[in-house]
Amino acid sequence: MKMMLPSCREITERASDYLDQNLSPWQRAAFRMHLLMCIYCRRHVRHLDLTVATLGRIAAEDETPQNDDIQQIVELLKRQQNESAGQKGEDGG
Repeated sequence: MKMMLPSCREITERASDYLDQNLSPWQRAAFRMHLLMCIYCRRHVRHLDLTVATLGRIAAEDETPQNDDIQQIVELLKRQQNESAGQKGEDGG
């Protein structure tokens, strides 16, 4: 039985499925064989993996308390603005 290796085009089309482990064991084995023989596809898959990992880290950083800090600063500025507006009203100004 001869195993058909995927083409470079098929590798680029299925790279996300490979990284997400959404390929059957046979498809995964054929995919890996192709990657062993093709430096260009190895680079493509590695770059895709790095891109996904980087975007994941960026998204995780966006969910950090930094957003809460900004919200607290905005609320503090509003309070200070309201207080100074109230003081101006008391001064008759």
